[in-house]
Amino acid sequence: MSKQRQPGLATSPVCPLRTADSSVTSGNAVAAAIGHSPHAGLPTAHCRLLTPRPRPCYSERVRRYLVCFLLIFLLTAWLPALQPQIPTVRYGIKVEMVDLYASVYNSEGKLVKGLSRDDFIVFDEGVPQAISQFSREYIPLSVLILLDTSGSMAGIKLDSARRSLAQFLKRLNDGDEAMLMTFHSRPRITQTFTQNLEKIRNTLRRLEGNGSTALYDAILQSLEVIRESRNPRRTLLLISDGINTFGRSALKDTLSSLRKQSVALYAIGIESDSPDDVQERAVTRSVLNQLTDSAGGEAFMITDASNLGLICRTISDQMHNQYSLGYYPPKTTEGEWRNIRIVTRIPGLRVIPSKTGYYPSPPK
Repeated sequence: MSKQRQPGLATSPVCPLRTADSSVTSGNAVAAAIGHSPHAGLPTAHCRLLTPRPRPCYSERVRRYLVCFLLIFLLTAWLPALQPQIPTVRYGIKVEMVDLYASVYNSEGKLVKGLSRDDFIVFDEGVPQAISQFSREYIPLSVLILLDTSGSMAGIKLDSARRSLAQFLKRLNDGDEAMLMTFHSRPRITQTFTQNLEKIRNTLRRLEGNGSTALYDAILQSLEVIRESRNPRRTLLLISDGINTFGRSALKDTLSSLRKQSVALYAIGIESDSPDDVQERAVTRSVLNQLTDSAGGEAFMITDASNLGLICRTISDQMHNQYSLGYYPPKTTEGEWRNIRIVTRIPGLRVIPSKTGYYPSPPK
């Protein structure tokens, strides 16, 4: 028998759940547990208000994230392509600053001191360069003495060389260092680089002349050994009385190696004054001039060995009164020899550079 409805009650079904927000969630859980709709018994309007906003399922959220990620990736890949392309220009090799030293003489053969940066012009392949570095301060020196002890040097020549070099060593400044190599049929290191110059003077006293003249072998070996010096300014001082008569090296290879090294060469040639030796003197002068032109420095020729002391003093003064200059060279191709020339804006002055050119090398 069906129950009768009591008067005064609503005719629509009543939701058994409370309408507070905090109760909806628990009602949903209960309804889900018993298999009924969470809003059973509520009026339709009430159910529309209480129904929570549907959330996307987990797979749907993952799909949206992937789409967003794909769009970002495509934009990142396409933007650079939309920018204007700058053509790549391959320039030549640019070397580091070219450092060089220079002594200046007036028409009377006297050293000129006190010049400024603006008094010099440096040409690289004939093009004036901006001098980026200039100094008159003394820079410590490493000198490698290359002494010919062949048979033709025995006697007064070698005696004069001993005395002259002993005086030369006394004129070196604090911080300078020296080394002694001798050569006849082959080069020989008799004293490595030292600031104790008395060691070299003692070695000079014991030298004797004999054998042939392996000049080119000696220069090439000296270029290898001088790398062990500790000072940035490096110089070779060569004393010989003749041309190359022995050894494996050729003049061409020697000139090429001198060009590649930042080492100045001062050469003193002791030549014969005999009329029969005219051709030999001409060859000796030509060879020594080629050597110093390739390296930088100067060649001196004497016929009287007693003048060695004067020439050694001249070279010492020149070494100890040099201007330091530096410039950044133009971009060029690696391996091309580039000529350097230094002049002054003051007429009548002569400049002796420490190098006459350089080979560009890759930047570090």
